Amino acid sequence: MPGEPITRRGRASRERIVERAAELFAERGIAATTVDEVLAAAGAGKGQFYHYFRGRDELAAAAVGYRCTQVVTGLTQALGEVSSLSELEQALAGFVAGFKQTGMPGCPIGTLAAEVAGRNEAARLQAAAGFDAWERLFADALERMRQRGELRADASPAILAAGLLASIEGGMMLSQARKDMASLHIAIEAGLGQVRGFLA
Repeated sequence: MPGEPITRRGRASRERIVERAAELFAERGIAATTVDEVLAAAGAGKGQFYHYFRGRDELAAAAVGYRCTQVVTGLTQALGEVSSLSELEQALAGFVAGFKQTGMPGCPIGTLAAEVAGRNEAARLQAAAGFDAWERLFADALERMRQRGELRADASPAILAAGLLASIEGGMMLSQARKDMASLHIAIEAGLGQVRGFLA
């Protein structure tokens, strides 16, 4: 029965397969990547694959979870200490610069979420958890702003965070499709506009 390996070597082998899968899925998409390609990139065999995974869907869920953890770790570094509007604006400016520098590839979580939604429930839940963590980072930053008196007491960090994340997601999708950064800039300004409406 496949499952989590108990030895250090086994854990390293499974992790290497998941890492290579996450890289290839991010580059090519999940549907366009075969298990054989993942195993070749990981230097692993079919026996190892079926020892650790029940099938392709389980590997995809693990890889989506791994990728989301990577993304959230980077977002935590950018947003984890934000406690003012100027710091939030600066963090988002850095996010926009990174998005442009990488060629407007779309959202690293959203792209995977769109591919697995309706096809792989475990992978969808991993993507949803990634979005939840991102939204929580915004909500925590906005709560710190409220606690220090920059936002009004009646501001809802959770609602503002959801709106900000939705704006960014839509902006990334439009900018990716149009190959034009204008949509993302407009979307972020719209999200920040909601926040500014609750400045004390």
